[in-house]
Formats: sequence, structure tokens, C-alpha cells
Amino acid sequence: MEHYLSILERIFLIRFLPAWHTKDGKRLVKNPKVHLIDSGLIATLSGLKAADWILQRERFGHLLESFVVQQLITQAAWTDTELQFWHYRDHDQVEVDLVITRGKETWGIEIKSSSSISDRDGQGLRRLADRCGKNFQGGIVFYTGNSTFHLSDRRFFAVPLKKLWED
Repeated sequence: MEHYLSILERIFLIRFLPAWHTKDGKRLVKNPKVHLIDSGLIATLSGLKAADWILQRERFGHLLESFVVQQLITQAAWTDTELQFWHYRDHDQVEVDLVITRGKETWGIEIKSSSSISDRDGQGLRRLADRCGKNFQGGIVFYTGNSTFHLSDRRFFAVPLKKLWED
């Protein structure tokens, strides 16, 4: 099986996102996360059509997450080659979709397919921030709404997905 996954990675159909951890991260899940790179292929394999976005939005979560992760990694390659990309999950199943590091500096990114955000959506970011301590630089929850705002923890912003492509 690993041989086939390696082939899929080499032909840019999948990306392994390694698990972020510290040396003392005993309660962290350390398995990589697999992202399919081609969101059109993901949608086709999942039987999703554009019209399903309104009525079956919950089915788009994995597709949207993979798409945004690929966009962020691609855009970062243009600006800062020192950035490294990870995912975070602990044994309580608390997750952060994308962890970005430069040296010890750490940022967290959550991706939501909903048009509204609550403080609950920052749970993974809070857990990551606690693990990082002073090295945590901030977090973003991307969502499908229209407004940018702070969550109750002022280190975290809710940001509309469309901001990824605006100047």
C-alpha cells in the first residue's frame, strides 16, 4: 500500500501533511494527514456538483480543507521558503487543519465550510497555542462568510475565504 501512496505523491495527486509535535508531545497523534491535491478530482470521486454547495454544504468540508491547504502552501512558496506545513491532532481528537512554522514561530489555520463562526471553532487553535506557549504567533479560522473579526481570544481572527485571493 505504501508503494502506491508513494507513487500518488510523486505524481502530485496526494500530499502528506506531517503531524506537528514537540519532543514532549506524548498525547499527540503523529500520523501524517493525506490531502488529495486536485479538488476537481475530489469532487468527482465524491459525486459532488457545484449545485450541491447550497443543499449539501457539510459534504464539502474535506474538499474545501484540501483546497485551501494547497492554496496556502502554493502561495507561501512564492514568498517564504523557510515555512514548514503540518497538521495538529491530539488524542482527544482536537485538531488544527494547518500548522505553519518558521523556526519555532508557529501559526494555526482552521478551515470551515460554514458561513458563521463561533468561539467553539477556535478550540483547536487554543490547544495548539497552549502547546506552543510564547512561540505561538496567531491563528485564523477561514470560513465562507463576509466579515473579518477577532474571536474572543484576540490572537485568533475569523477571515472570509475570499480574502485568500484579494489584494
